[in-house]
Amino acid sequence: MTKGQLIGWGHADVKNLLRMANKALTQNIDINSKLTIREVECALAREWFDIFIDKGITKEVTRKLNSRIGHVQFIHVLSHSVDGSLHWRRIANGDKIHDPEISIAYMMANLLSSGDFKGLKRCERKECKKYFIGRANKTWCSESCGSHFRVKKMRKKKNQDKI
Repeated sequence: MTKGQLIGWGHADVKNLLRMANKALTQNIDINSKLTIREVECALAREWFDIFIDKGITKEVTRKLNSRIGHVQFIHVLSHSVDGSLHWRRIANGDKIHDPEISIAYMMANLLSSGDFKGLKRCERKECKKYFIGRANKTWCSESCGSHFRVKKMRKKKNQDKI
């Protein structure tokens, strides 16, 4: 990050956060061990997603996010949205964000406020548990996980029928 850089997050960043959280999950990255800054960001993304999924977006969760980012200075920028309409964006002053915890909390708060985490879920396949964004009736992060689940269920049923 260079001096004077402004940071704004958008819908495309949701995929990056999902990738980061899933990396922390699959590589068992724990915030309490010695980590690189990137690994810390991955672990923090995973922690926030766990909070959002397990607790929901409660007043307590909102207060926790606000306590992390309350001191960050913002400016307003007029910009065009994808459909061409104009809107104001609150953008953080990058000079004031030096801590990965503040950066990730700011990103989470920004994307939450824009509704980009609507449909955030954890894969229901016990061996996976990856995070994804999906429709209300979607339970697996991928077709592969859904297939694994159905095959396992079918094998279990066949084994019970043999008894």
